Amino acid sequence: MKWGALAIAALALGACEQGATVTYDPSGQLGVCPAPAFQEFVGQPYANTRIEWPDLRIIRPGDAVTRDYLENRLNVDLDENEVITRIWCG
Repeated sequence: MKWGALAIAALALGACEQGATVTYDPSGQLGVCPAPAFQEFVGQPYANTRIEWPDLRIIRPGDAVTRDYLENRLNVDLDENEVITRIWCG
């Protein structure tokens, strides 16, 4: 898995910073669904992260969400306190 090494490196670097970042990879090494590379952010306040992806959807409690499936759309679920509870594609 090519994206595995990149994801591990990005997460290791991100762990050293308070405001961690994983960004869009135009080379495609993260694959169509980048969610596995972002799992270290689950449980962290959204304000302390910089998640950059071309098709990013932030979902807060009570938000209306379409049910269409887009394999490269990165969804970030937040709780009432703006803490990331789930990161998934679709």
